[in-house]
Amino acid sequence: MNAFKLIMVLLAEVLLLQAPPSWSEKTEGMFVELKHLDHHEDSPLHKADATFAERLHNAVKRSNDRVSGFKNIIASGVSPRGVDFDPTIEVVSRGSSFESPVSSSPGSYIMTISLGTPPQTKTAIVDTGSDLVWLQYYSSLCSELPLRYYNGGFCTYRYGYGDQSTTQGDFATDTLTLTTTKGSKQTFPNFAFGCGHKNQGTFAGTDGLVGLGRGAISFNEQIGSLIGSKFSYCLVELSASAAVTSSLIFGDASSTIGNGLNMKFTPLIRNPVADTFYYVKLNGIKVNNQVVKGIPAGAFNLKRSGSGGVNLDSGTTLTYLIQSAYNPFLLTVRSLIQYPVVDSSQIGLDLCYDLSGVSRPVFPSVTLQFQGVDLVLPANNLFVQVDDQGTTCLAFAGTTDLSIIGNIQQQNHYFLYDIENERVGIAAFKSCAELASRSIADPAGKKDQEEFREEL
Repeated sequence: MNAFKLIMVLLAEVLLLQAPPSWSEKTEGMFVELKHLDHHEDSPLHKADATFAERLHNAVKRSNDRVSGFKNIIASGVSPRGVDFDPTIEVVSRGSSFESPVSSSPGSYIMTISLGTPPQTKTAIVDTGSDLVWLQYYSSLCSELPLRYYNGGFCTYRYGYGDQSTTQGDFATDTLTLTTTKGSKQTFPNFAFGCGHKNQGTFAGTDGLVGLGRGAISFNEQIGSLIGSKFSYCLVELSASAAVTSSLIFGDASSTIGNGLNMKFTPLIRNPVADTFYYVKLNGIKVNNQVVKGIPAGAFNLKRSGSGGVNLDSGTTLTYLIQSAYNPFLLTVRSLIQYPVVDSSQIGLDLCYDLSGVSRPVFPSVTLQFQGVDLVLPANNLFVQVDDQGTTCLAFAGTTDLSIIGNIQQQNHYFLYDIENERVGIAAFKSCAELASRSIADPAGKKDQEEFREEL
């Protein structure tokens, strides 16, 4: 175990020992609004005059960078709870000239996080591919916090992401405030987070990052001792209004909602060199209920070296299939569609059609056959219309070293990350926008559950 991991484990143990008695008693779940980094009007990257095609192009480009980052992490053999980076490289503050046309952010969604007494609300990127929760040090919140001590000194951190973004600073603790699924406020004392003194990367103009990985210092695991070590989300489609949000629910309430759906589970798998990621077992792919021919046996297997496998990720826009599986999949899909093919190079996608004048286009269905769960993807989870002229593109891509299930394929589905039981629940959902817009009461009784299921 490297020094960084040791400090993280010790810090987590100290925080649990210092937790007040009320933490041992489970309470109701927590509700957070997720806002898309490119499409939601509250995002620092949102441009009201940008076309949908421009926003999608930015998301695809950032998605490609994220996939490269995953590969870097796996190739380094170091878990993303602290990817090593060169300490001789100068790291600079947010106000520096380190900028890029498309931010090298580790995710696709943002949320607000409230820390301190009284609470100060900040905006942070949500990342299921890392553990650390941290904020930029320029915040007055960080400058006034008591820092955590370790072996007589300050507990500092250095954290590198796969895209070469880095953060470095001191650990601190303060009170976290969240909104429950019933609308009341719930506080979590001694919540640990980093105050970043030196941060390389724009992080999309946000105040920091919230890690939702499987490690002890992740956001979900720190509050899991009180409300249950699980969380869920329901992502709205990219074409939704700029004011529409997705829902992120923490704790046992996420299971309660799942119980009202026809949810099935697939086991979580540990990658020995990237154990914070959410790997699942994909057995095969069907198109129009026919198994895609030509995909090699074991194409989606996770290897002992850490390569291969299938990572379920909310921060990646597209679904990336390892090339040996993607090529026959692409050929199969293309053979079943007769619409005119158009150039898609400007968008960065492999297969686009001209659907101008087509009022009701017909596309084949695709089924991702996970262990224990068949995820049937309708057209909205396969293709995305990128402009007003009817250009519609396949939201899949090919890559090497691993496969990733992206957020377009997850939209309008309810995903439950049951970390306590090492599994992921999946259920189709009528409208994730409806879930985010309503007050989520706890449907405890049988009658309430039946009414809840009927509404959805």
